[in-house]
Amino acid sequence: MLLPVSHFRHVRTGLRAGVVLTGLSIFADAGRGQSPAPTAPTVTPRATAHVYGVPKGTLISADVLSPAPNGTAPAVGEIPELTLGECLAVAIDRQPSLKAVQASQQATRTGLQALNNIGRIGELIRPDLPIRKQQACRGVTAAAADVQKIHNEVVYDVTRLYYTVVYTRQQEQVANEVVQNLEALVKVAEEILKSPMPGEMNALKLAAMKIGMAEARQARLTAQNGQRQALAALREAMAVEESTFPFKVKDAELPLMGPAATLTKEEVVAQALGRRPELSLAAAGVDAFRLEVYAQAKVRGKRAVPTFGSGSDLHAHPVPQSVRDKDYRPGAIEPEMPNQLVGDSVERQNRANWYRMRAESVFEKARNLVNLEAENAFNSADYAAAKLVEAKFKFDQGTNLADLTRQTAENIKAKDQILQNEVIAARAKSDYIEAAYQHLLALAALERVTAGGVKPAFPGR
Repeated sequence: MLLPVSHFRHVRTGLRAGVVLTGLSIFADAGRGQSPAPTAPTVTPRATAHVYGVPKGTLISADVLSPAPNGTAPAVGEIPELTLGECLAVAIDRQPSLKAVQASQQATRTGLQALNNIGRIGELIRPDLPIRKQQACRGVTAAAADVQKIHNEVVYDVTRLYYTVVYTRQQEQVANEVVQNLEALVKVAEEILKSPMPGEMNALKLAAMKIGMAEARQARLTAQNGQRQALAALREAMAVEESTFPFKVKDAELPLMGPAATLTKEEVVAQALGRRPELSLAAAGVDAFRLEVYAQAKVRGKRAVPTFGSGSDLHAHPVPQSVRDKDYRPGAIEPEMPNQLVGDSVERQNRANWYRMRAESVFEKARNLVNLEAENAFNSADYAAAKLVEAKFKFDQGTNLADLTRQTAENIKAKDQILQNEVIAARAKSDYIEAAYQHLLALAALERVTAGGVKPAFPGR
């Protein structure tokens, strides 16, 4: 119903491994990687799903990303490795937030059954009872939409966090490679400075190289901390504890998903408007408010008549407020209905009608927000795909620079230039991983905002 807000802001600091090499800018002027952008949750069924990306996904090859220094496959019987699909299955089975809305759904169904069990004698006492039964049916529809909404959020959260773990792991590998290279170069520089003919090497350059080495070590620590925090958040999304349900994510590398050339903004918007459970929930609310006008007309001779609001919590679903600082995000409209209406029949009907008109505005605003969110998701995915292409080009150039530098290292007099080139190449690799990660997040957001209408072919799901 609203533009998404991340459920994992508390993880953000630790996950900034995308800028793992920015502290080394005293040696290179190459562009910095972007830190992970928070996004949000949802997905539902109705229209035909559009598979976005290469059907099987293409993994970044091993020659692109350096293997972990001590990385060896776990022996049989050790901590199991779970695919994305397996993590999703565990989360859907165990997540308390999903169980909670499912319990509420059953309670709503039980309430409807209780109303339906009241016969005609009850209708003589409560002439508005037939309409209350219809309102209860709308409540069942709303409850089902709420279950689907939470289900979609769980899918998005687990997908996002699963790939965040993979992303931070790869950034740690890059940082570790940089640390090893810089440590070796510093040792060479120290030996040159001690020699009778130090050439262009001096104490100032050596001090700068050591600072760069220290910053690379700090970047590695940041990536390691980000990985721990992302794994902890993934466990929470799956509702498991490390002590009783230890596991590792199976993917060693981020998948590279290709763009879908046939996917258009109009298709994304249509899928979102046709499938989002938030709109089903809002539409059911409009019906319930409309029926309240008829219910009040049925009761005559009373000066105070309970509304459907007396038996339901209209504020059970928090409505995110608008944001108008450096980040702009329009907010939704909150529905209103008092627990009872007072006055004669006509006065109560008139007042109920005004609340009905407000409910229609609530639906219209929700629809507009879903439309906006779908457009933003499409634009973000399109931008992320284009940025990934440029990051790949930058990575290729960085790899060539590193190869040429290593081949001619003995002939390069300014040894700090070797270090500078290594840092440029490493940052290009880090930015490439960052771009792949941001593209995956954009695809996951597309799936969420279209409620599964656009379904990325993530490997292992």
